[in-house]
Amino acid sequence: MLYVVRHGQTMFNLLDRAQGWADSPLTPAGEEAAAQLGLGLSRSGVVFSAAWSSDSGRARDTGRILLDHMGQQALPLHTDRRLREWCLGDMEGLPNRQFLSSLLGRDGRPISIRELNARLPEAVESIHTHLDSTGMSESYDALRARLLEGLSSIARETAGQGGGNVLVVSHALSIKLLIHLLCPDRMEEATMLHNASVCRFRFADDGFQALELNDTRYLDGSAVPAR
Repeated sequence: MLYVVRHGQTMFNLLDRAQGWADSPLTPAGEEAAAQLGLGLSRSGVVFSAAWSSDSGRARDTGRILLDHMGQQALPLHTDRRLREWCLGDMEGLPNRQFLSSLLGRDGRPISIRELNARLPEAVESIHTHLDSTGMSESYDALRARLLEGLSSIARETAGQGGGNVLVVSHALSIKLLIHLLCPDRMEEATMLHNASVCRFRFADDGFQALELNDTRYLDGSAVPAR
């Protein structure tokens, strides 16, 4: 069972700035949400047998705070660059409104925020083709491959060690793309993917089944056992 968590609120989130491979620290509210998520998961009886995060500081810090508040301080938190956010190229650190208004579809017209979830592949290609002078952004095929490969290898490794619950801390656009790939009919549930939200996937027979998406119930003090 994979608990895929978006990191807690960061300074760039608070300032409404685009945040891909650029990093910014968790805010006090982001640290508190990570702690509350850990407590909520613990109240629900969740115990992790393995824990992973992207190699970005905001994801690592979220994972470590969460585990500490679950009483699992001794569990190693492994990092994997395949769990990183999209590289946003020249848009890194700019206001989100500027980033979003710059995305162009295959027809050369802007992709509206209402259309973004349905047109994620076009958004990736727009960044890679039009909005990146660094050469660091990825094509849609490359981004899709690294996210699926990362999640699948973590799931298979855990299954090979006896299974159990796995913590995976990643980022909003990367988690949205995983939802787009694994359960595209449920994209409306991820329109606004909340900080410290949980997307839970069951892994069996080399496939993923989506359970809860964008779940914030662990943060409100009334968490119930996950089935």
